[in-house]
Amino acid sequence: MIRKWVGVLMALLLIISLCAVRPANAENADSEFPPLNEAGFLDEGEFLYMGDKEGLWRYCSSTLWIEIRRVTQEKPARVWYEAEVRCAEGAETPHMVAWNPEAWMGKANFPHKVARKNRTVLAVSSDYSYSRVKGRGGVILRDGQVYCNRTKKRGAQWPNLDTLAIWPDGDMKVYYSDEMTAEEYTAAGVRDVLAFGPWLIRDGQLNEESLKKYGKSKAERVAVGMVEKGHYWFMMLEGRIKRCKGDGISFLAEKLLEHGCTQGFNLDGGQTACIVFMGHQLCKMSDKNNKASRSTVDILGVGTSDLVAEMDDPW
Repeated sequence: MIRKWVGVLMALLLIISLCAVRPANAENADSEFPPLNEAGFLDEGEFLYMGDKEGLWRYCSSTLWIEIRRVTQEKPARVWYEAEVRCAEGAETPHMVAWNPEAWMGKANFPHKVARKNRTVLAVSSDYSYSRVKGRGGVILRDGQVYCNRTKKRGAQWPNLDTLAIWPDGDMKVYYSDEMTAEEYTAAGVRDVLAFGPWLIRDGQLNEESLKKYGKSKAERVAVGMVEKGHYWFMMLEGRIKRCKGDGISFLAEKLLEHGCTQGFNLDGGQTACIVFMGHQLCKMSDKNNKASRSTVDILGVGTSDLVAEMDDPW
């Protein structure tokens, strides 16, 4: 009798474990999120859905909720990715993730490789700052350490080196290139400062002057926005391929504003631009093949999961 009940219990535990984690690309995988608690997360375990064909990806744990959608538009032809991110109070929030934190501005690797090494759930490309730290690279901080404090005057040519400051508690604010020094960011407790720009949204208002001046050419774009602490949007627009020629920075700025972002920032575009989920690059970079985006020393990422290491490496 005891053996019978032990067998029943073991079977129940197996079912629970299978429900807690949905395998990627499972034929019967349910794309809907499982029941969530009042805070909007799971009580335990992880949920994962990889819908590459339909352009839908989802992840949830006890501290992180992510939904990514690939949006396709016919006229004009555009393909872009909208990733909504919600972090539980006191949990890990978006921050810079290094290929080698011991030599941050040293060797580089593909963004999806950086994500896989760190088991990062979601990431976008950053400011490509390591190519500029020896010159006038802008104000650059990583994990509280200053790597550059040489910037341009406000209103300079592209990239104007405006900054995105990220605090350990998940707060984000945007600034003009020369508005604060590295020492002032450090004194304010900022964890990471990215320098590229321009800033797109500040206190809920579009940066109309910069949107008219910069980035009118069509190219791949990446932007990040914050609605409030714990609620973010990561955006990526494909470009320079048949299905999407790209666009100017106004496109993603307006999308971030539509999603309620109070802060918004433009990151490096072109061949640097990409979005990575569970160690997989989602965006297309070439008409001939799905090659990886440009190598970099770090990514802007959120969340960690051992499931990332279990994913097949596409390259």
